[in-house]
Amino acid sequence: MTGTWQRRGLLRAMSILAVSAVIAAVLSSWGRIRDFGSLHASLLTGSQGGAYYVLGSQLAKRASDDGHRLHVVATAGSLENVRRVIGGRDGCVDQFAFVQDGTPVPPDSGLELLGRLPDPESLLLLGRRNRPPTSFADLRGAAIGIGPEGSGTAYLTSLLLGDADLAGLNIRTSYHELEEQARLVAQGSLDLAVYVMRDDAEFLRSIIARYNLDIIDLPDLPGLVGRYPWLSLGRVPQGRYDLVQRIPPNDKLVPQVNTLVMASPCTRRADRIKLLALLSAELPRFVRSNPPGSTSSATRLSLAPEARQFFLTGEPEFADRYFPWLVNVMSPAYWVYLVMAVTALFNGLRWLSRYWLWRIDDAREKIEAEVRQIAGDVVSHGPAPYFSTHELLVDRKARMTAQLLLNRLAALRTRCERRANSYATPMGDEMFYRFQQSLIDDTTALLKSLLSKPLPSSS
Repeated sequence: MTGTWQRRGLLRAMSILAVSAVIAAVLSSWGRIRDFGSLHASLLTGSQGGAYYVLGSQLAKRASDDGHRLHVVATAGSLENVRRVIGGRDGCVDQFAFVQDGTPVPPDSGLELLGRLPDPESLLLLGRRNRPPTSFADLRGAAIGIGPEGSGTAYLTSLLLGDADLAGLNIRTSYHELEEQARLVAQGSLDLAVYVMRDDAEFLRSIIARYNLDIIDLPDLPGLVGRYPWLSLGRVPQGRYDLVQRIPPNDKLVPQVNTLVMASPCTRRADRIKLLALLSAELPRFVRSNPPGSTSSATRLSLAPEARQFFLTGEPEFADRYFPWLVNVMSPAYWVYLVMAVTALFNGLRWLSRYWLWRIDDAREKIEAEVRQIAGDVVSHGPAPYFSTHELLVDRKARMTAQLLLNRLAALRTRCERRANSYATPMGDEMFYRFQQSLIDDTTALLKSLLSKPLPSSS
């Protein structure tokens, strides 16, 4: 008997937990919650030598110091990054990427935004120092290298040069590797080369010095940039790349674009939290610069729940930091939902048990009232019933009614026993049903005692 009750209690607990898990899963799906785990991910950056590849390498070094692994992948740029993250989401090959704001992302991609880097990238037009154009009109028929095909540089440049005002200039664009197009400008095969990267990138310093280039500053550039709300204007200060030779010779006005950090929908919660922590440690202004106020319509992404929480406090949640093994099973919010669901189920089952008891008690009271109608006040549930002479003189009709009441008592007792053994009955509530059974048994014994008496002889 003890083993049976133990098995029943175990099955009851397992059933409640299973139902609670389903409820928690439904609730958590509304909050877009992700699972937690250890950092083991890849990061798509940009070209080797670029500032964001260098940033990725620094993040990978920090991750390695903490016993984690972040694989940095050099790419042609933003378009390739978006394509690879979307294409590899089923196998979760590429989890994170740096992407320029304004890069088109399909609305059904499932990609989520983790934030933006505090320092924007600059769009730089590099040309020969002895032949700088002074306005967009000077670009008529110009040959411009716009970076590798599929890069964010190529996309952004094509977007800006495709403006209706510039369509009649017959500007010729072509795709080239980054250093190759700098060399072609120096040789005169190209008039300009376009680069979108941090203006402090060592690569820029290197090619400007090697190929005798300079930043082209067009006075009418603000008019073009102002047509795109997600772009801004910045300045490259005089002597940024060479103080002795004063390169550039004066402050240069350049368009700037934010760099976004994207996550694949398959990326686990732990990887997202860890990358956010790495970015916060490496870039002191990262948390203060986020969350982004807005992004371009082409790159409209929802902010990941993990990022939203991280930016509120500037650090991982307590469970993320101290109980990774626990949150590896479910996210912190999921555990909250599970506890709420278990609590609600236990309270609901206790209420249901009380309702069943009330129904059984009410049915027993009605039967006892009918017993009193045929036999007098004989139901006392005392130690030993006392029968008066009148109470024992029941007629045949009363005996038939008593037999029917016995049948109803038997059915009620069976019902009471079934409720006591039900998986839905909270542990400890069985004694209340046992008490009802004892009351039913008392009334049953009384009726059987009355029916065992012979009928009075007719006069």
